[in-house]
Amino acid sequence: MANEYDAVLAVLPIPLLASGLLAGATAVSTAVSLAVGSLLAVIPLLYTLFVAPPT
Repeated sequence: MANEYDAVLAVLPIPLLASGLLAGATAVSTAVSLAVGSLLAVIPLLYTLFVAPPT
């Protein structure tokens, strides 16, 4: 049975994949795009670690 932490793990790669697609489809450099995607991907991780940690 899936729980909240499984959902967080499933969501983590989405910003990274989206940033890679954005870099390929636009003139934004890959490094800048992946840096922004990484910053967005860390949000659910920090939420899980510090706001709603596993018990």
